[in-house]
Amino acid sequence: MKSIIAGACCLVALSGAALAQDRSFKYPSWMWEEGQVGAWHKERKAEFEAKHPGVKVEATVLSPATFENVITTQIAAGDVPDLMPAYTNMLAPLIDAGILAPLDDCIAASSYKDRLLPSIKFAQKDGKTYGVPLTMSPQSMIVNKDLLDKAGVTSIPTTPEAFHAAAKAVKEKTGQWGYGFPNNMSNALFPYLQSMQWVIGLGGDWSKPDGTITANDPLTVQGVSWTKRFLDENLSPKGLDANAIRTMFAEGKVAFIFDGPWVIGQVATTNPDLVKKVDFAVMPTPTHAAITGGAFYTIPAGSKLKAEACDYLEIINAEPAQRSYVEKLLQIPGTDVKLSPEFLAKNPWVGQMVEIAAKYPGGLGYAPPGYAVDAAEFRQIVTDHLAKIYAGTATVEEGLNQAQKALETWAKTR
Repeated sequence: MKSIIAGACCLVALSGAALAQDRSFKYPSWMWEEGQVGAWHKERKAEFEAKHPGVKVEATVLSPATFENVITTQIAAGDVPDLMPAYTNMLAPLIDAGILAPLDDCIAASSYKDRLLPSIKFAQKDGKTYGVPLTMSPQSMIVNKDLLDKAGVTSIPTTPEAFHAAAKAVKEKTGQWGYGFPNNMSNALFPYLQSMQWVIGLGGDWSKPDGTITANDPLTVQGVSWTKRFLDENLSPKGLDANAIRTMFAEGKVAFIFDGPWVIGQVATTNPDLVKKVDFAVMPTPTHAAITGGAFYTIPAGSKLKAEACDYLEIINAEPAQRSYVEKLLQIPGTDVKLSPEFLAKNPWVGQMVEIAAKYPGGLGYAPPGYAVDAAEFRQIVTDHLAKIYAGTATVEEGLNQAQKALETWAKTR
C-alpha cells in the first residue's frame, strides 16, 4: 500500500511539474529593457501575472536589430511564443507562412475593439485580422533648437535646401553634426528606411504597387543624391548605426535626425536639460512624408495559451494603460485615447506628432510596394548598392542603375 501511495504521490508531483511547465507564458520582445518603455511593459506583465496565478511570463529580451530573424528562426525550430510583437513589415510574411493566429474572436470580445486605430487594416488578410496595433508613431524631423540657436538658424527648415543650409551652419559654427542618419550597412533595414525618408519625401518610392521597380527613377536618384551630399560635405557622421545616432542626438551632438518620438523619450531619460529644447517637426521634404513603421501585437498559431494571450491584450489595451503609454512614453498607442489638457500644455510637441501622424503617414511598414512578403530581400539588395554609393565606388546614377538590374532579376526568380 505504501508503495502504491508513494507511486501516486510521484505521479501527482510529475503531473504538477508538467502543469507548471505548461503554464509558462512565452513573450519575447525587444522592449523589455528599453528604459521607460520597458518599465511600462513590466507593469502590464505584473497585472497579467496577478490576474493569472500560476502563469509565469518569460520576458525574453531580443535585440530590435535582429528580432525578425531570431524570432522566425526560433518558431521554425518549434520554440513558439504565446504572445509577441511584430514590426509592421513582418506581418505579411508571417501571415503568408501561416505562423499567426486570427484574432477576430479575441477582438470581438474585447473592451478596446471600438478604439482600435485604422492601422489595423495592415494586419488583415482575406477577412481575418492577425494583429492588434502596438504603436504607429511617425518618424519625422527631430530638432535640437539649442544647436540651431547657437548656429544663428532662426527658423526650423521646411525645404530640402533650407535643411541643408541649416545643417551646414550648425557644423561650421558649432562644430557639431548638422544631420545624423544611420549609414552602417550591417543591418539593411535602417539604411533602407533612411533612403525612404528622402525618396518618398520627394514623391517617389523604390517600387510601385504593381511590382514595377523604380530604383533608377529620377526621384529615387534625387533622394539618394541628397543623402550622399551630407556625407560628402562632412555634415553627417559616417559608419554609425541607428542606436549610435540616437545617443549622439541625446548628448546634444546632432542638430537634426529623422526618427520617431522614442528618441525624445531617450533624451528625457538621459539628458533632461536638453528635452525642453527639442522639437518634433514636419519633414522638410515636398510631401512631408513621415515614414511610419509601427508594430503589432500578435499571437502565433502555435501558442499553447491563446486565451491567456487574448487576456494579456485586454490588459495592454485598457484605456488607462494606453493613456499612460502616451503621457509617460511620449508615443502614439494602438488605440484612440483622450489625453489630459495638462499633459498637452506641458508637451505641445505631442500634439504636433499626432497631427503629423494624421496628415503625413508614408512608407507604412517599411515595405516596398508590391513586395511586402519579400521586403527583407528587397531591402538587402537596395542596401548593398547604397553601400557602394556611400563608399564612393559607384556614382549615384551608376549604383542605382545596378540596383535596378539586380532587383528586376531577383523579382523574376523569387
